[in-house]
This record gives sequence, structure tokens and C-alpha cells, in this order.
Amino acid sequence: MEIMENTSRLVAQADQNDAASFYRKTYGLVALAFAGFAGLLYLFFVTPIAGLFMNTLGSLHNSLGGFSWLIVLGVFWGGSYFAQKLAANRASRESQYAGLGLYVFLEALIFIPLISIVAMTTKGNVGDILIPACALTGALVLGLTLAVQFTRVDFSFLRIVIVVGSICAIGAIIMFSIMGINPGTWFALAMILLMATVILYQTHQIKNSCSTEDYVMAAFILFSAFVTLLFYVIQFFMGRRSE
Repeated sequence: MEIMENTSRLVAQADQNDAASFYRKTYGLVALAFAGFAGLLYLFFVTPIAGLFMNTLGSLHNSLGGFSWLIVLGVFWGGSYFAQKLAANRASRESQYAGLGLYVFLEALIFIPLISIVAMTTKGNVGDILIPACALTGALVLGLTLAVQFTRVDFSFLRIVIVVGSICAIGAIIMFSIMGINPGTWFALAMILLMATVILYQTHQIKNSCSTEDYVMAAFILFSAFVTLLFYVIQFFMGRRSE
């Protein structure tokens, strides 16, 4: 096990070379996380084991009944908390990478129902929704990141907005799941705005609160925000198509 020494400085206080190295490592890991995420979805949907995997999920859904989505969300949130604890372990780089890898796997699992619905909605032409959704998500991420990096705005004030918005969102998701209600396009749009706020805040916090050795945790935080934004952008495009 690699034991790390914390001899680094905050990214905002580091010299230009150290800060540039931090961002290269961070966004390089985010790119690798998305590659792994895409690879897992390919495994779940396209490879020969896809049929067996989907049949297993269907059987679990039938046995768990109407609260299956709540159970899935509970397992996902619990697993995500454990993955975040691993990724935040400054004493072990291996633990950090394990946390990031576990979270990528959990996100791929949580996307399975959404991609399945996209496939049914588009009659198998998933690119009709996924391609513009990925393009819009990428454009939003780029714009929000540049807004933080090239302005001197202190986005820490967004914390209270995120806390209140997240509580309302969790309550709404639980209510929709219990009542079997389709959240619809407006909820997806509200979540896109919330996640855009999260990305602004977290990118600012990474710049001003992370050390130059915290690039794995920074990648974990950013991947979490980016992939959640993608989830709701896909829902938004799917809702627009159904109208």
C-alpha cells in the first residue's frame, strides 16, 4: 500500500506548473472514468452477457415490487457514500482509485433503466438522444469550468442554494417513486439547473480548497457532477421527444 506524504499546497496557491499538473491529472482521470463508464454500459447492453444481465435485473424488479426503484436508490446512495470515503482517504492512493472505480461502476448501473427507456423510445436508435445529450452536457461543462477558471467570482455563496435544492430534489424523487409519477421535462430542467450550480460551486471549491495531491478526489467530485448532469440532460431530451 502506498502511503502518501502531504507536502503539497492548495491549488490556488501553487505555482503555475504544479497547478497545471493537478488539472491534467484531474481531468485525465475524469476522462478515464467516462471511458470506463461507457465501457461498462457497452458491456451491459451490447456484449453476449447483456441478455443474461438484463433478465436478472428484470427478475429482481419483479420480486421487489413497486418499491424497487427506492431500494435501488438506497443501495446506490449507500455505495456512493462508501466510494466517496475511499476516494477521500489521503493515506492510500490505491484506496482513492478504488473509490473512483467503484463509483463509476455504480453510476453505470444506475444508468441502465434510463438507457433502456431511451432504447425503447427511439426504437433502438439511441444515438438520436444520446449524441445531442452528450454534446450539450460537454458544452455546459466546458462553459461552467471556464467561468470559474477565468473569472474571479467567489462561487462559495452557492452552497446554500445547493443544500436547499438537493433536499427538495431528494424529496421529490422519493415522492415520484412512491406514487409512480413520471417527473417530466420540467423536473429534468430544474435538475439541470441545480447540477450546473453544483458544477460551478465544486469547481470553485476544488480550485480553492484542494491540495495539488488531491487530484483523485477532485476527479471523483467532478465526475459525479458531470455524470449526474448527463443523466438529467438525457431525461430532458427524452421528455422533449415524447411531447
